[in-house]
Amino acid sequence: MEGLRKEDLFDFKNPLVPPENPIGDKIVYFHPVSDCSIYRVPKSIRDGYEKAFSPRFVSLGPFHHHIKDLLASGHKESYFDDFVRESKLSAQHLFEFVKGREEAIRECYAETIELKGNDFARCVLVDAVFVIEILLKNRDCSLVSENDRIFKKPWLINDMKYDILKMENQIPFTILEDLLALHQSTKESDVERLSLGVLTHEFFKLQLGGITEIADDIAKVSSMKSRNFVDALRNYNLPSVAPSWPKKDLKSLATPSVMELSQAGAKFHVGSGKSIFDIRFSNGTLEIPKLTIYYGADVLFRNLIGFEKCNFRENYINDYIIFIGLLVHSPEDVDMLVEEGIIRISTWDSKEVFGLIKSLAKGTRFVPEDFYFSGLCAELNEYYRIPWHRWKATLKRDYFNSPWSIISVIAAVVLLLLTLVQTVFSVISK
Repeated sequence: MEGLRKEDLFDFKNPLVPPENPIGDKIVYFHPVSDCSIYRVPKSIRDGYEKAFSPRFVSLGPFHHHIKDLLASGHKESYFDDFVRESKLSAQHLFEFVKGREEAIRECYAETIELKGNDFARCVLVDAVFVIEILLKNRDCSLVSENDRIFKKPWLINDMKYDILKMENQIPFTILEDLLALHQSTKESDVERLSLGVLTHEFFKLQLGGITEIADDIAKVSSMKSRNFVDALRNYNLPSVAPSWPKKDLKSLATPSVMELSQAGAKFHVGSGKSIFDIRFSNGTLEIPKLTIYYGADVLFRNLIGFEKCNFRENYINDYIIFIGLLVHSPEDVDMLVEEGIIRISTWDSKEVFGLIKSLAKGTRFVPEDFYFSGLCAELNEYYRIPWHRWKATLKRDYFNSPWSIISVIAAVVLLLLTLVQTVFSVISK
């Protein structure tokens, strides 16, 4: 019987009926069944921000498989050809491989997928191969052909990064890892074997909206156990060390702003930590790692917050946005953080960044007993309540803010002392 052709995979108008021809005696590596990790965005987060969660350039996986007219979707067939040519594997081999994992892949999605068995396998295979080729071409530009209409348009590949990060637009890492392993297994023994963790790191390591630059810790990246791309970006930015402050029972979110803390004498410095969570407050100085706000920051943070809500009890990204929102009460607070180098913005202005932070905070959830920054907020409140800090700051700001001010104050004190001495001598002489 004739084997499955590549054309059959892309004939979406007709149901796929592959020939009954198993892979045979080939040994296929199977990852264990993954737990559910791909969800629809909760309505409380999605409302008003649909564009942040729906794919704009390419659909991946079954949730948005029905959208056919996205700009990059037409390139999936040519990228499938590249994968087949590079791996020396047939379309039928690849299809049977994915089909054998159908049940495990379906269990990664939080809802019942309406696509029938063969069409589901076809969707996952085509999209998974497309993503793998994106990662491979990103790392090795020699794989990019002259007529490639994705990498030859830098704006398109940059915009696609945000589609690949959307929590509804995901392919489970288990099938990506297995297909990549098949692709790499056909290479010569002396050729470097690439891991999905390293390829993902290299694809996202440049400053992506809202995240500090991902450090080139290849050993750490390779050891991460991520379930999809959103999970990987969250893992990159989890706290690297335990917080330096003790956990406190924070009853409310009343915390002084950047300007209020500054008026109380607090200083702000750029932190040197590798994670956005490596925040320190010591001796009146608040150190905060650099936060880069580029185009797409809202997409990144909204999807990370939504992913956390569906998958974890520890809502680190959620709590980070709450904490930044507590510090920023106005555009002037943003201006001060920009001046100190803590917030870096490109095409945004302070009013837009302030609006972004406040809109992100609306989608968060404050859980007092689990709030990551509860101890830090308590320390900031305690510092701000001590009157001496404000008095000292006022004295320094109003009377010791320049050499001439200092000279004037000293002169006034000397004149006061001389006047006092003169008065004393006058009284004594009488």
